[in-house]
Amino acid sequence: MLLKLGIIFIVFVINSIVTYYLTTNGTWVNLLLKSLSLSLIIVFIYNYVKLMITIKRQK
Repeated sequence: MLLKLGIIFIVFVINSIVTYYLTTNGTWVNLLLKSLSLSLIIVFIYNYVKLMITIKRQK
């Protein structure tokens, strides 16, 4: 589970760098990468909450 969270975080950082430095604001590529960033944030939060619930149940 931690590996999955780490991979999602690394992909988010790479996507943010590409969006910021290699695209122009308002283009379809820029908007697509921004929506991908938002999706990655949602998936990360979901998996983090799932991990926290699993840890609390084990105690």
